Amino acid sequence: ARSTSAAMPRSKRSRFLRASRKPFRCSMFRVIVASFAIATLVIVCFLGFLIHKFPPGVSSSVPAPPGIPSPVSVIESPRLPKLPKSPIIGSSKPKKPHGVELATGNVKEKRWPAQSVILYEKPGCKGEKYEVHNTHVENNCAKCFDVCQKKFSGSGREIQGHWRSLKVVGEGAIVSMWAICKGTWTYPGDEGYISSVQADEGCKDINKEWPPVHLQFHMKDESQISSAKSELEEETQYRKNPIKNTVEILEKISYWKEPDKPIKPATTEYVTFLKDCGGFNNIRMGFEHAILMAWATGRTLVLPPPEGWYLIDFGPIKRGGSYSKGMTDFSEYFDIDHLKRGMPVITAQEFYDREKDRLGLTAEPKSPSGFENRGKSPWKTMLWDKFNGQPWSPNKRVVLWPTIDEYMASSNKNDLLLQGKGKVEFSSDLLAKTVIHFPACHGPNGDQGIYRYLGQIANAVLFSKKQREIEFKRFWKMHIHYPKVVFEAAAKMIAKMGLFSYTAIHIRRNDLQYKEVFQNAQSTLRNIEPLLYPGEPLYLATDETNDAFFDAIRQKHKVYQWKDVVNEAKDIKYSDKVINILEQTICAGGRRFFGTQKSTFTSYIFRLRGYIGAPDTNEYWHNIRYTGMPSVDKFAKPKVTGHNYMMEDPGMWEDLK
Repeated sequence: ARSTSAAMPRSKRSRFLRASRKPFRCSMFRVIVASFAIATLVIVCFLGFLIHKFPPGVSSSVPAPPGIPSPVSVIESPRLPKLPKSPIIGSSKPKKPHGVELATGNVKEKRWPAQSVILYEKPGCKGEKYEVHNTHVENNCAKCFDVCQKKFSGSGREIQGHWRSLKVVGEGAIVSMWAICKGTWTYPGDEGYISSVQADEGCKDINKEWPPVHLQFHMKDESQISSAKSELEEETQYRKNPIKNTVEILEKISYWKEPDKPIKPATTEYVTFLKDCGGFNNIRMGFEHAILMAWATGRTLVLPPPEGWYLIDFGPIKRGGSYSKGMTDFSEYFDIDHLKRGMPVITAQEFYDREKDRLGLTAEPKSPSGFENRGKSPWKTMLWDKFNGQPWSPNKRVVLWPTIDEYMASSNKNDLLLQGKGKVEFSSDLLAKTVIHFPACHGPNGDQGIYRYLGQIANAVLFSKKQREIEFKRFWKMHIHYPKVVFEAAAKMIAKMGLFSYTAIHIRRNDLQYKEVFQNAQSTLRNIEPLLYPGEPLYLATDETNDAFFDAIRQKHKVYQWKDVVNEAKDIKYSDKVINILEQTICAGGRRFFGTQKSTFTSYIFRLRGYIGAPDTNEYWHNIRYTGMPSVDKFAKPKVTGHNYMMEDPGMWEDLK
């Protein structure tokens, strides 16, 4: 058969072929044009990405010579190369570094003045030095420097462990200091912040007990500081209209509700404990630990007999008189009647009278006298011999409720609070015992470590159910507090200054064992002034006996101390023993509060402020240099872990809102 084209006349066949090629030529043209357009678009996008990723690092001026910064010299941030991933500590996956700028090409470009930090081998900015400019780049961050693995250029000695002072130079320079090498390795969490240093401080010696190993440059931002101060102006209602009515103040600071329940009857199962061997706030923590053990298990709490309390009845007492021998009872510091209406509580004598025959108690709980109150007594020895003791120091053990398995499988599990601790539970064998004993400071062979119950009460027992955790925290707020007379006296003292219209500061100077937190008054004022109002009244709670020590602060602020407010409550009868907790309550009434690092006296004030609803419940320390810039000062906020017993978990009050 002949093809169709062959059967056509020549003229018709030519027209058919021309018509059939038009669509083909049109389709090819369209393909070529589209391909070219796509290729062009890809090239343009790729060039734009390269320009954005690696912007040209053009210098508008020559950097100043090392150590001689010029305020008019401005250096662009350098081009930042793509860096290799750093090893991860505590995680198998890379994590975003905390507290540092990422060292990638998309770091926001800023024009910073020439700045540097100079590290010195000796105190007083002497000896061999090592200078770092703010253009320095580490694996995880730009404008930062890790001391780790660096050496002095002259001697070749490692800088880490061999430098003692530093100086920050350059316009607007702020350098934050950290105790971990955040630029070299990535850590899980914003940990290790120490403080910040500014150029106006000149030479600064470092704390050799906690030396910085990571330094991060920040630029002083006046607009950020002004914005933060504007936010504070919203809280000036108390400053402009201070509350000075004693009745109103007392109602505000008495954060609990008066009990309308009868006293709980005693059970036939008990928790016994001994008073801690430290100062008052260590005793308070041990007391709270015993309360929680009894509350969680539904047992009766047995209070120890009165005995001498360190720094209250004996020891190097700096305030309230000279060395004396005496006895103190828990009822002098806590409202035991209110506690009894929330859980069963009896005295040691009542316990002995009830159970001496059934349990074979061989020693009566008589209060020892003289120096005996510092050591063992027949009562303490008998409790250990009959009931042994639970080695459950909250810094080394964590109690999981109701059982380890249930907590570990629950949605309320918090891995951070479990780290580095042994898991324990109230097993069926333990709950079968009539008495569970907690012998603070009196373990076998004098072992205090695991028989000392110092820790955040919020994390001593972890509950599998959030509702049970909140019940515990609500019970704590409503039933465990200082005697009412303390709040009545404090209300009158606070009224002289006005509730929330002053800032309070606790400055520990004498009996604290951590001497590295001590500093002069000028340093305290410099550290906290960015967070104060000009001329704002200050209340200083301190054990410093030299009144002239604080003259530098008095030059800029009206300063109140105990001697200035004590006569406001002269019509209220209270023991001199409670002056310490009276001052805690006065500090709780301030607009802001700055404490002393590593002080348990300070930590409880934070909780009191949370309970009464102070305007600012953030935890601040006068030992830390604040900048007024939230982007830097946020690093000073404490991180809740299961090991730092010298701070408070904000969940104790925030979970109750």
